[in-house]
Amino acid sequence: MRESQHKMILDTLLTGQKVTVNQLATKPVYSMYGAKRLSELKERGYDIRDHWVEAENGKRYKEYFLPKSEIKRIKRGVKK
Repeated sequence: MRESQHKMILDTLLTGQKVTVNQLATKPVYSMYGAKRLSELKERGYDIRDHWVEAENGKRYKEYFLPKSEIKRIKRGVKK
């Protein structure tokens, strides 16, 4: 299951979308361990970045994304 979650998360990030851990807990990934899966992908060498976002209610959360240069590198199949 972990490998398929890695693939689904990476496929989502490769579209240029930003994701939150809460979003990873819903369709299509359904991972209650989104933060762990993102960490594992980082350990594999993917340049997944994050930044804090403040919601209208004042709460903060992180969004995760791949920089455009990393998306291009992965799509070309270049190893880091």
